Amino acid sequence: MAKGKERVEFLWRYQPFKSTPDGVLMSYIKGNLLLPSREMILQALRPYWLPLAYLEKGDIDPIILGRLFKNAVYVLEKQALYLRERGGLEYPPIHIGGMPISSISSSRELPADIEEADHSMLGGMSSLMSSNHSTSKLTADDLFELEDFDDSGFA
Repeated sequence: MAKGKERVEFLWRYQPFKSTPDGVLMSYIKGNLLLPSREMILQALRPYWLPLAYLEKGDIDPIILGRLFKNAVYVLEKQALYLRERGGLEYPPIHIGGMPISSISSSRELPADIEEADHSMLGGMSSLMSSNHSTSKLTADDLFELEDFDDSGFA
């Protein structure tokens, strides 16, 4: 079998008690009639971990990697907006993690703690993320220009 056609075997069996938070979550996922359980789980995992998996793998065009990061952030932000709406939370939030928003950096530059090798691998990512947005907020138009992730399960 060709190297690109090899399968990754991943088996996971998890049986939490129904009364625990994980039990409530797994019951919700199993009981969803719109999406198969596997797809619900993968839709949640992809934006959270896929860009980092490709970053670590290292064999990807920097422009594509930049789009993966940008799209992942879009999907996570969209889910956060959906959760705020469903939970009746104000937007924008006054505090994030107990810290006032005004004290959180609004820079869209790459974090300073990324290794030098990672900076070179990311190539054009910082320009993709900061073009037109170095001091302004991300707009809805910016979010909707991204099309690579299937985020239909998020609202």
